[in-house]
Amino acid sequence: MAVTDERHAISQLGEEQGWQHRVNHRADVFTRGDKRVRVIWQGDSRISGAAFFDEEMYESYTRELDKVRTWLKR
Repeated sequence: MAVTDERHAISQLGEEQGWQHRVNHRADVFTRGDKRVRVIWQGDSRISGAAFFDEEMYESYTRELDKVRTWLKR
């Protein structure tokens, strides 16, 4: 699976902020403590959507990469 610049940048940000990262086909999953961010990629550089979970409870959904960056900086 080829990693695009956007996807790579999100992965790097997650690692810099202490998130564990795993790839599951079209999705990137970031976990840290009881928080989880799941990003589903569409094509090579756009996301279909992303969800934020806190203590396994769904908290928020977005289609904006800037919001994903905000979550990973928490």
